[in-house]
Amino acid sequence: MLKLLNRAYNNQSYDTHISPLIVKKMYGFLCREVKNNWSNLLNSQEQIRYKSYNRFLDYSKVPRLEENDLQEQHVRGSGPGGQATNKTNNAVILKHKPTGLVIKCHQTRSLEQNRKIAREILLRKLDNLVNGLDSLESQQERLMKKDSIKKRQKKKKLADLKNTFMERENLK
Repeated sequence: MLKLLNRAYNNQSYDTHISPLIVKKMYGFLCREVKNNWSNLLNSQEQIRYKSYNRFLDYSKVPRLEENDLQEQHVRGSGPGGQATNKTNNAVILKHKPTGLVIKCHQTRSLEQNRKIAREILLRKLDNLVNGLDSLESQQERLMKKDSIKKRQKKKKLADLKNTFMERENLK
């Protein structure tokens, strides 16, 4: 169908019942759809490529954030973003009262998103402080290191097999 519309769009052959304007609109629509679907397909493949360690992590030791333990302030942000960031109080400063950890977050222009991001950062830092080597980041680093060691061993094993095959067949 796209080839037919392409020919019609390039004035090679028009049917008598299809106007050139409709052909142009249909051709543009189909090209956009193909482009959007292709980019969605590529994006989905990129997401599949990354390995997730979430199912292997132990979440039982992660501390919980209690709202009464947090002190939250909204201050004016700074940096790029122009008038919208310089005049609005969209930066968030979170303080965890029991430990004294302080987080300032001004990653987005939205106050709600900054609040959410600040809580995630605070939780991650609190987890590292309380659990140390049992924190989620440490667990994930260990799993990644273990995987890289396995990959290196597999690569070395394949190289050794290739060398033994080459020697056995006298191909060197």
